[in-house]
Amino acid sequence: MTFAKSLLLGTAALISAASLAQAADLPVAKAAPVDYVRVCDWTGAGFFYIPGTDTCISIGAQVRIEGVFISNSRTLAPVGTATNAANRIIVPARDRDESGFLARVRLGVDTRTQTAYGTLRAFIQYQIDRVQGTYAEGGLSGGASTITNSGGNNATLRRGFIQFAGITAGRVQSFFDFYADNYNYEGIANSDLAQNVLAYTYQVGGGLSATFSIEDRNARNLSAQGLGYITGGTQATTSSVRYAGETIPDLVGVLRYDQAWGSAQLSAAYHEIQAESGPFAGTGGQGFSGQDADGFAVQGGVRLKLPMLAAGDDLWVEGAYQNGAYLYQDSAYYINQGFSSAYLGGFQHIDRDAIAIRTPGTANGAFTLQKGEGFSVMAAFNHYFTPNFHDVIFGSYEQTSYGRAGRIDWTQGGLGFAEQYKIGNQFLWDPAKNLEFGLEFDYAKINQTLAHNVNQAATALPVGVSKNPDAFEARLRVERDF
Repeated sequence: MTFAKSLLLGTAALISAASLAQAADLPVAKAAPVDYVRVCDWTGAGFFYIPGTDTCISIGAQVRIEGVFISNSRTLAPVGTATNAANRIIVPARDRDESGFLARVRLGVDTRTQTAYGTLRAFIQYQIDRVQGTYAEGGLSGGASTITNSGGNNATLRRGFIQFAGITAGRVQSFFDFYADNYNYEGIANSDLAQNVLAYTYQVGGGLSATFSIEDRNARNLSAQGLGYITGGTQATTSSVRYAGETIPDLVGVLRYDQAWGSAQLSAAYHEIQAESGPFAGTGGQGFSGQDADGFAVQGGVRLKLPMLAAGDDLWVEGAYQNGAYLYQDSAYYINQGFSSAYLGGFQHIDRDAIAIRTPGTANGAFTLQKGEGFSVMAAFNHYFTPNFHDVIFGSYEQTSYGRAGRIDWTQGGLGFAEQYKIGNQFLWDPAKNLEFGLEFDYAKINQTLAHNVNQAATALPVGVSKNPDAFEARLRVERDF
């Protein structure tokens, strides 16, 4: 019995060993490797490696909700605009939306890769807006019921660029700009414009850098109102003077100095003005004439950090001068387009890069260009009363003039001297990281002279239209970044 039992146990052991040997010969399925997400330690917070690559990526978004109230006044539509082909139109305040709402979403992706030439960066940011009321320029048509103003949707590529070895190519903030409406919600007189550029930046060292940028000229053309023109009297020219096609893009040069105390920047820009006059439609070019002029702008700005007052405090000061390049002085397109409503109000001072004045005695509308010139200055001071509450006070002043075009009556297309003051204040509360509630109040005032013929009084404005209008605005914003 004992012998039989031992034999059975031995046989079972042999069979088990044979089975294990055969199993060892079979292929073994290995688990797929897990490529865990790793944080990038050289880019700053928010970046992680794209699995399987050496590229770091950051995905971000911003949600902004905003409401505004703007006090409007009666407006005289400008001479020579589409709304005023035959007769000037008075737009009463009651025919305008004075309040409105904005919902904005920005979606961005930032990628960075280390190379032998430094960091390779690609960035895109898409912006989607839903606008209502005064944000949609309700009542702009004059006399039309604003009840039908249901608002609209806007979508745009806000930023999209590649940076590599000092080269920047794509859509970015213009390199000319410095303060660029950094704090204020409502625009003040300064240059703040997104541009399509091809630029190179050289790091001199010690915080000093130099940039040369080729930028789209058409973005700096005053496309909404075009070039001015004289439309009556012995100086008359055709009313179809317009910008000619772009030949030379805007050329921008910048010197910038960054230090622990803040930064300083000097900017200069060349802006070609090309104009043509003619029947345009239904011709092969007969009767066309044209003129070119050279516009330019210069700007200087300083930002001072003031930690001795409170952490985060700073002061910005900036000034610009332009000759034939208005949008380098003020990106609001013209003095009266100061607030988010269609117009600030009163008599419309539509600023131009240049005004076309007919050459007397010509048959085909030949003309010369009178360039405009002007300057702007601004300042903004940000102070933290507590880590979660701060206040920003800001203001700007600008003026423009147009030489001999100011000596032709405004009803014939002449444009006189104008100056504008803007001042505003923000109350900002940050109850949580990347969440801000802001309340802003703004006031603007325009003083101007009516262009008039030599030795004659200017034609009087219609009753109820102010030559020196002003406006008040209140704006509430809630913004979350993540």
